[in-house]
Amino acid sequence: MSRIPPAVQEPSHWLMGPAWHAQRDPISYITRWAGEYGDIFSIGSPLGSATVVADPVLARQVLADHYSSYVEKGRSYAVLRILMGNGLVTSSGEFWRGQRRMTQPAFHRRRLDAIFAMMVRRSRETAMVMAREGGAPDIAPAFSRLTLAIISEAMFSTDVKQDASTVGAHVATLNEAALRMLRQPWRFLLPRSFPTPFTRHDYHARTELDRIVNNIIQQRRLNPAGHDDLLSMFLSACDEETGRGMTDSQLRDEVMTMFIAGHETTANAMCWVLHLVATHPDVKARMLEEIAHAGDALDQGSLTAFPLVKMVIEESLRLYPTIWSVGRLCTRDDDLGGWKIRKGTTLIIPIFLFQWSAKWWDNPRKFDPDRFQPDRRPSPEIYFPFGAGPRTCIGNQFAMQELMIMTITFLQALDIQPVPDFPVEMDPLITLRPKHGMRLALSPR
Repeated sequence: MSRIPPAVQEPSHWLMGPAWHAQRDPISYITRWAGEYGDIFSIGSPLGSATVVADPVLARQVLADHYSSYVEKGRSYAVLRILMGNGLVTSSGEFWRGQRRMTQPAFHRRRLDAIFAMMVRRSRETAMVMAREGGAPDIAPAFSRLTLAIISEAMFSTDVKQDASTVGAHVATLNEAALRMLRQPWRFLLPRSFPTPFTRHDYHARTELDRIVNNIIQQRRLNPAGHDDLLSMFLSACDEETGRGMTDSQLRDEVMTMFIAGHETTANAMCWVLHLVATHPDVKARMLEEIAHAGDALDQGSLTAFPLVKMVIEESLRLYPTIWSVGRLCTRDDDLGGWKIRKGTTLIIPIFLFQWSAKWWDNPRKFDPDRFQPDRRPSPEIYFPFGAGPRTCIGNQFAMQELMIMTITFLQALDIQPVPDFPVEMDPLITLRPKHGMRLALSPR
C-alpha cells in the first residue's frame, strides 16, 4: 500500500509554516530535512505544499521513467514564463514536443562546429582585455557579457551588433527583475501589461527587448537569404509531424529563452570553475601542463586533447550545479517508490542534494576531478547536471563546448589566484550564483 510523504514539522514559521525557512535558505533546510525525513517529504505553507524528492533514483523516475505523469513544469517556473514566454524551458505537453522537434537541429554537432571559431574568438578577446587590466576584479559581469555576446552572435549572426549593449542591459534588468520576484513573491500580483512605480524599469526593458527581437525577426522574414545562424534555422524549421513552422510569437519566445537561459547558467558555471581552479594549485598545474602540451591551436577536433579540463568542469558542475533544483507538477495520481503522489502535487527535485551526498559519493565535498576518470565516472543515476529524461537540456553540448573553450583560453592568457578573505557563498535563486560575485586576482601569463 502506498504511503503519504511525511510533512516537515520543524522549524515552522508562525504564519507561513516550514516553507518560510525553505524559501530563505533552501540548501541548508532541504539538506537538514532529507537527513530527518528520508527520501521524500512535503513542505507546507498556507498557500499550498511542495513535495521534495530527495532520492536520485526516485528523481529519475519523475524525470524519465514516469515522465507522462509529470509533463507539467512546477509553479516555480511562473517567473521564468514571465521573462521567456512559452519557450522550451517553460512550455509543456504537445506544444513543447513540437517546439523541441523544430529546435533540436540547431544544436546538432554540425551546428556546434560552425560556431566553434566564434566562441574561441570571443573568449580570447575577453581574456586579453582582462589580462591587460589585471587587478582583482569581480569576474561575474565579464562572463555575463561574454556569454551574452556568444549566444547573441550564434543566434543573430551580425544583426544584433548595433544593439548589443542595449540587449545586454535589458537582459540584465530582466534577470534582476526575476530575482526580485523570487525574493518578494507579492510582485507576482503586479500588472505586467502596463508599467507601475515598482515595475517601470522591468516593463521598459521587456518592451524594448521585444521591439529589438521582433524587428530582427521581421527583417529576416523579408530577407531570409545569406544568414547562417540559429535564427535562420528556427525560421526555416518545420515540424515533420504537423507540418507547421514557428509563428512570430513562438520565435520571440524561443529567442528570449536562448538569451536568458543560454548565457546566465554558463556565466555562473565559469565563475565556479575558475574559483575552484584558483583555490587548487595542484589541479591548476596539471591543467596548465595539459594545455601547454596541446599547443595553441584550438579547433573542433582538438577538444579531445583536454580530458582534464573537461573533468574539472564536470566536477565543478557537481559541487556547484548551476541548475540546483528543478520542479514538476504531478498531472495524475502516481506511485513513486511506494509513496502516493496525488494529482496536482508540486514536486521539487534538489539536484545539489544528490551530488553532495555521502550516500552516493566518497568525500563528497572534496574537489576531485579524477572522480570523472573513465574508470571512475559516476552513474547517470546520481549525476545529471543537465537534467534527465525527455527534457534533458537541449543546449548541453553547446554549454560544454563553450565552457571548455572559455576555460582553456582564460588559462592560456591569465594567471588566476584567489583573493584573500573574499567571501565565496552560494546564492540559490533561478541559478546557483556566487552571492557576492567572484573576485579573483588576475595577471597576464
